[in-house]
Amino acid sequence: MRTATPDDAEAIEGVRIATWKFAYRGVIDDDHLDGLAVTEPNVALRRQALASGRTRAIVAESGGEVVGFSMYGDSRDEFSDAEVYAIYVLPGHLSTGQGRALMTATVADIPPHQTVGLWVLTGNPRARRFYERFGFTASGRAKVEDGLEEIHYVLAARRH
Repeated sequence: MRTATPDDAEAIEGVRIATWKFAYRGVIDDDHLDGLAVTEPNVALRRQALASGRTRAIVAESGGEVVGFSMYGDSRDEFSDAEVYAIYVLPGHLSTGQGRALMTATVADIPPHQTVGLWVLTGNPRARRFYERFGFTASGRAKVEDGLEEIHYVLAARRH
């Protein structure tokens, strides 16, 4: 695990695309997923987000390759103090501990007095189980964006 830099933007985008094609098959339209590709505009947006300092990220590596990442920062809504915007691990590295290590490092970087929120697709039971095993609980909030229902999870402030 290490802190991501703007130079990791292309690798992060590659992990995101590969993971979406695996995790969201049957949840998001297959034609949409099949059309996803790493593009320079998306890489540039990730690079800019990482360079700004407002979005923080951690990457997981195996054999010198980025195999997973988390992105997080200030909450984008009023339901928590901080938010995990994304956490993805390549399909070939699932159930290896990389996801847990990423989430542990992410939460450790957020001040313990802050609540941590995240949004997850209702139709993604694997991710929901992962978050629940980590200690997140459904907050009871839901939203629909782009025709997809998401539910909100929260991790209570940790006391040290």
